[in-house]
Amino acid sequence: MSEKLGEMLLNNKLITEAQLKDSLEKQKQIGGKLGTILCKLRYVNEDQLAQLLSEQLKMPLFQLSDLVMHPNVSALIDVEVLEKHQVIPIRRSGDKLIIGAVDPMDLNTQDDLHFVTGLRIEMGVASRANVLKAIDYYFHNKACPEIQESEKAKGVTSGQHPAVQGGGTVASPQVVLQALTELLIEKKLITREELLAKLEKGTK
Repeated sequence: MSEKLGEMLLNNKLITEAQLKDSLEKQKQIGGKLGTILCKLRYVNEDQLAQLLSEQLKMPLFQLSDLVMHPNVSALIDVEVLEKHQVIPIRRSGDKLIIGAVDPMDLNTQDDLHFVTGLRIEMGVASRANVLKAIDYYFHNKACPEIQESEKAKGVTSGQHPAVQGGGTVASPQVVLQALTELLIEKKLITREELLAKLEKGTK
């Protein structure tokens, strides 16, 4: 994936061959994503990189105000996974999960997210700064006026946000129960009929 990204940047004259070579050498030394290294070396900025990926891959470009995480996805992926892959789940549509990603070309990320959630993953592009701001807002209780304003416009209330307790990520009990129930049914571990029968038995 690094080679493809480097080629795209070269073809669009956003970096030189010398800058790409330098970045690839740095990547070998310290690891990490090529795009992140290019930005740290100031050979390209994050907005340029996100715009390029969106245009070349024909994927939607998510601005910070687009990264509103709906309650029904808040418990699907642990925050450590989000930070590792630099992604933020946005919303769910049937068996499809919409993700804002810094590196949407990373197939390992898509495979990991599919394995964790059992859902089809649909990627959109977002800058690293915006993804980290969204993660900080939803999982580390840091303020983000842009997302808060967007939540109001979309009708998502602050009471639906996940809360951080003891370093882990949890949602409200109702949201967690709903998400877990849907996940168990989708993975065919239980059926709705079995669940209803169990609930009916428990109320007697």
